[in-house]
Amino acid sequence: AAASTEDASVMWFNPAGLTKIKGTQAIVAGHVIAPKAEFSNSGSYLDFNKDGTADAPISGLGDDGATVGFVPNVYWKTDFNSYAFGFGINVPYGQRLEYADDWVGRYHATLTDVKVVNFNPAIAKQINEKLSFGFGFNAQYADVLLEQKISQAVLGDSDAEISIKGDNWSYGYNFGLMYDMNEQTTVGFAYRSEVQQNIHGDVTYNDVNSAFDLNQLDAQIPAGTTLNQILYNGGASAAVTLPATASLAVDYKLSSKTNFLASTTWTQWSAYDELVVEFDNLSSDAESNQNFQDSMRYAIGMTHKYNNQFKVRAGLALDQTPVQDATGRSPRTPDSTRKWLALGLGYSMNPNMQLDIGYAHLFANKADVNYTNESSLGDAVLVGEFDAAVDILSAQLVWKY
Repeated sequence: AAASTEDASVMWFNPAGLTKIKGTQAIVAGHVIAPKAEFSNSGSYLDFNKDGTADAPISGLGDDGATVGFVPNVYWKTDFNSYAFGFGINVPYGQRLEYADDWVGRYHATLTDVKVVNFNPAIAKQINEKLSFGFGFNAQYADVLLEQKISQAVLGDSDAEISIKGDNWSYGYNFGLMYDMNEQTTVGFAYRSEVQQNIHGDVTYNDVNSAFDLNQLDAQIPAGTTLNQILYNGGASAAVTLPATASLAVDYKLSSKTNFLASTTWTQWSAYDELVVEFDNLSSDAESNQNFQDSMRYAIGMTHKYNNQFKVRAGLALDQTPVQDATGRSPRTPDSTRKWLALGLGYSMNPNMQLDIGYAHLFANKADVNYTNESSLGDAVLVGEFDAAVDILSAQLVWKY
């Protein structure tokens, strides 16, 4: 997409492509994302003494926390003298996983609800007959809600619950180059900066046992302090780095009706190595080790103009996971390497109005889990396997005026 200039949505993938879009356009689109993330338990356990041994199995069954989501985006483009201007609103990051309160991984996650909305003005100019350059500014609003259970089995009590909610505005940039090597070949390069989200919010506890002396546990907590004095409501914050990306793409015209496309995209997921939630009133923080690594995505595609009204599209992609191994695969990010199969159809209703629809199925590798959530009451270790897949149905309306 960083080299394809079918419509103004190219500004997200490569703002330099705005110079190829004639006149003024407005685009509205929606995507229905239907994932599957079924977990099968293989001996998850509680480690009360934090010594790596299984002291008690965790009750509960596997679950599929994936939920159907709707993701919208809009784009607008116009010209002013020799410059092209664009503005886009989309959701580059989002996730909602909702597990049952009694599932076996409840001490790791029951609800993960993340939304990042990106507001992206951009400007582009054709430098010469072959080269174009584009630059964009990004304002991102992040809204996060995380919930999970806390095991109080060592106290002889039922589960407590923790809920962390926060939001933040942060900023970044993107730029792109597009070069016409000849009449048949266009090459595009695009870069998006990382964005540092410093999220601030609140932590809330429910059903906490107040009768147990935490000094009996192997934890750095003052003698005589009770659980209720440690686990109480207050402020919380977390610093999260959303990764930089770089894409290199080519659009090659096989004929007047058929284009071949290929791309490779690097994502700097190593910047998101851990999620540390700092509690304003507590002596210790909650840390989730992600240990992500940089990932690559490779894609090929083809578009064919069947006639003046219809265009068909197809593509394949290999999308590597940033999760290195089972010890870094949290049920909040049950990610694995995916293979994409995508099909699309474009229909020109009239010279000024076009409808595009697309469907993609993501075949995900099965993913082992051996993930530890540390707690002063003992560690919870989730052991098992995720079986995942995703279906995406998309539609957009392009208005040229």
